[in-house]
Amino acid sequence: MSSYDKHYEQENLFGRPYPQFVTFMREWEPKGSVLDVGCGQGRDALFLAELGYDVTGIDASQVGIGQMLATAKAHNLNLNGVVANFYEYEFQQPYDVIVLDSILHFHKKDLAKELALLRTLTTHLNPNGLICLFVHKSKAKERHLKDFFAQNHPSWPILTAQHIDYTYEEPDTGFSSTSQFFMFFVQKEG
Repeated sequence: MSSYDKHYEQENLFGRPYPQFVTFMREWEPKGSVLDVGCGQGRDALFLAELGYDVTGIDASQVGIGQMLATAKAHNLNLNGVVANFYEYEFQQPYDVIVLDSILHFHKKDLAKELALLRTLTTHLNPNGLICLFVHKSKAKERHLKDFFAQNHPSWPILTAQHIDYTYEEPDTGFSSTSQFFMFFVQKEG
């Protein structure tokens, strides 16, 4: 059982996709295949499926995947869900877009496995594909991302590297909180 299962049973934890992500992805072409790693309840996966992307979401939470698939079904969206530990999962196919939203933290104890995951995922990105990364604003986290791509894929263009503010609002209670994130999108060479 995932540590998030209990939380997902109680509420929609993460709200809507970041407005900057929404704007970017509406204009991105082609609308191909997407892998949403650590998709949780599917806030990004559902949005991308609405745009016409062929989306697969992977998460360790059975509850989160179930909620995402139920929402997709209710809205007639074609969306695949995989319950698995994405650090151990054997990815089989390449994707046009890979999304990692707030799953990389680069804490010392997790650094090696997170960098290994990034290495694996970049090998499963189609030519001209896009990798979309969001981390909490932190000079150290931002440096790890930039260093990874500078060392492993120095010729891949960085399409955006910016700080964004995100306000989560709980409609039922009126609770609101604002966080800052680093939005980092890189395109694989064609």
